Amino acid sequence: MDHARFDELKDAYVLGALPERERRELEEYLAAHPERQAEIEELSSVASLLALSPPEQPPPPELRRNIMSVVASEAQRPPTRTWLSGITELLSVKNLALGAAAVLVIGLFVWNLLLQEQVQDLQGEVASLQDSQESRMVALAGTGAAQQAQVEVMIVEDHKPVLMAEDMPRVPENKTYQIWVIEGDVPQPSGLFEPDADTVAVVVKKPLDKGDVIAITIEPDGGSKQPTTDPMLTAKL
Repeated sequence: MDHARFDELKDAYVLGALPERERRELEEYLAAHPERQAEIEELSSVASLLALSPPEQPPPPELRRNIMSVVASEAQRPPTRTWLSGITELLSVKNLALGAAAVLVIGLFVWNLLLQEQVQDLQGEVASLQDSQESRMVALAGTGAAQQAQVEVMIVEDHKPVLMAEDMPRVPENKTYQIWVIEGDVPQPSGLFEPDADTVAVVVKKPLDKGDVIAITIEPDGGSKQPTTDPMLTAKL
């Protein structure tokens, strides 16, 4: 497996949608390229957040009509010299290439709609959880360059904690932020993230109990088993 193939399959791997053979190939690739484990960690965090959204609703009736309209227009369009033409030449079966194009159009169209609905549902769910008496927010105090950052952990009953950060300083090249849950004197690695946007939300992988400390350090890409730098942000529950 090369880098391009990994990029194609990593989303499906996180969602548990890969066949057994491709799953093994991707895990072998990760074992040989541990620096790319951070990408899987980030995608897993997003997938965990989507678990908070309500159950998927049946698509509206007009969705099928829209999809069939797209498929019909694709079937009537004359062939052009595109990357799909390359697939046609490779397989030497025009109908098969046309069918693959139709499936691709349908898949991308539906996937885009579902993602938009999931994001909207998730935003509403997070807002309602913040107002719920079953949730509480814990603010982390920063030091040094992280003093201006606004970082909180939302703890919701029966859900994994969610860390939300704003105005985090950029990390150096080949570095990442790592979350730690410290039970007594034992730090447990609990997630990775990079401040690629103004606001970051990431699921904390370890549960938080009263008396625990949550901390954030800067670590090498892929994370560390033990902290290698002093925490930039901390909070005690």
